[in-house]
Amino acid sequence: MKVGVVFGVSELASPKAFEKKASEFITNLAKEFEVVGGFFISSKADFKEAKEGVNFNEVDAVVLYPLTGGTEGPLKEFAVFRRPVVIYGDPFNNSLAAGIELREYFRERLVPSTLVKDFNELKAALLGYEDMKETLDKFLKMRIGLIGRVSPWLINEKFELPYTKISLKKFYEYYDATTEKEGWEAVEEIVGKAVEIKEPGREDLVRAGRIYVAIKRILEDYRLDGFTIGCFDIVMKSKMTPCLALAMFNAQGIPAACEGELNSLVGMMIVRRFFDKPAFMGNIADFGEDYIILAHCTAPLIGRYIIRSHFESGTGVGVDVQLPKGKASLLKIRGRKAVVAGVEVVGQEHSDFRCRTQMKLRVEDAMDFIDGTLGNHHLLVYVDSEVLADLLSELGFEVMLY
Repeated sequence: MKVGVVFGVSELASPKAFEKKASEFITNLAKEFEVVGGFFISSKADFKEAKEGVNFNEVDAVVLYPLTGGTEGPLKEFAVFRRPVVIYGDPFNNSLAAGIELREYFRERLVPSTLVKDFNELKAALLGYEDMKETLDKFLKMRIGLIGRVSPWLINEKFELPYTKISLKKFYEYYDATTEKEGWEAVEEIVGKAVEIKEPGREDLVRAGRIYVAIKRILEDYRLDGFTIGCFDIVMKSKMTPCLALAMFNAQGIPAACEGELNSLVGMMIVRRFFDKPAFMGNIADFGEDYIILAHCTAPLIGRYIIRSHFESGTGVGVDVQLPKGKASLLKIRGRKAVVAGVEVVGQEHSDFRCRTQMKLRVEDAMDFIDGTLGNHHLLVYVDSEVLADLLSELGFEVMLY
């Protein structure tokens, strides 16, 4: 197991005073693990120097040892590497105080973080991460992107994970580089399999196909595993929608969220990576004592579907998908918190005053769930709720299971 080690020393202290302690620590650790690094850092400039000397992306875990207080600032920068962290603290020089502050910083960013104060605990924590390596890597090494911006009405969106930002200007460059022929070829089979096509004409469908081709090229060029897109800015500017493209990507195994919401995207990524299932991201449109109606204009194409326009704007291309009935879960993530509820998909509705795909879910104590959830968008996933909640807990989420 390869372990990166970094020592933090306040700018008010002298690293020389801690050289013996650091040397003994490295010597003991090297008896059990392959150790790299061993730097003293006191500032962001030191961090930049350290990351040029060692590729922390390649270590299995990082050990941070704040030898003094006042080291939280530079040590927190190691969150960027998305590797499991063990923070070693001792009872002197405010070491443990800094360690507790650092632990919470990493946990807020969903980086596994453990605080220990003796060598046996340190060894156990590292071996625990080694046992979970496959699971943690699936989560920590996700490459996700935001095309455009987070929609301004997502007022509870809180997101601390790294992601790649692609401007709408760049998106339009990719879109303009596509052709009408490519657009039609991208959606021709999808159109042919539709139960019915209502509002959209061929021009709308071609433009939806060009959006799909443009995003596919973005994913390839930026090496993204999943993405979310600020779709309403495209609707307002160009009178076209990415709803059909998102439906296609989600059916093909590429997580794709709308409205620029990154938290929903992370939920989709988790469900796809660990269960190989797509997710339906929807608005809560209605609820009663034992039911919730979830609705949106895009959904994975995993059932019979009608091709429609986008509900709010009446333009572009949306989909009305008949998702399978049966046991499933509702998932909502915001930051390090998550809510999960076991549900049963019991049917589909077709109100003209809601987004196009409308699924009715039976939920025990639906009113309690609505009262306790973390915001609007939820994911409908065909995964057992207890299994999903257990996995989320392993990944570092604080989970409320209904």
